[in-house]
Amino acid sequence: MSMNKLYIFVEGNDDSLFFKTLFKPIFNDYYDDVEIIQFAQLKKAKVDLFIMSINTLKFDYFLVADIDQCDTITTKKKIIRAKFDKIDSNQIVIVISEIESWFLAGMTAESAANLGLDLIERTDEVTKEDFNAYFIRTYRSRIDFMQEVLKNYSIETARKRNKSFDYFFRQYVLENHALRNK
Repeated sequence: MSMNKLYIFVEGNDDSLFFKTLFKPIFNDYYDDVEIIQFAQLKKAKVDLFIMSINTLKFDYFLVADIDQCDTITTKKKIIRAKFDKIDSNQIVIVISEIESWFLAGMTAESAANLGLDLIERTDEVTKEDFNAYFIRTYRSRIDFMQEVLKNYSIETARKRNKSFDYFFRQYVLENHALRNK
């Protein structure tokens, strides 16, 4: 029996924490192994070799990147494809606006109140700077705050409060579940 493996390419530490905490346990139900790789600091050739190997071995993967200053998802995907020419555009997940928006999307009204914060109703436009300004009154450490948010994270709440999170969840979690259980 062949091994069933998933690679999740993420930009940096915050993305890695998010996927390791929330989604690796979910994907572990469908895969023999799930590996999270921070690609932002890797050389282009190394990422392309990774992707070629993954494709050859018929493993699954997806790459997650913030939309940053791009006007559209298509533009951001073109930039990523220009950098990593071995990647399939369908395997690129674009976070709107930045991964910090996904952290805040899953914060319920109750968990926000417990942290002494006002709830942000829609997080689609939250940037890293917005995120940093948001928690600074109650937490000194960004990482401590992120970990605290993830302790009480609500995926259902996040799906309602951030469109790109909901898209990711439908395409890569629910669809994956349906495919793996055929």
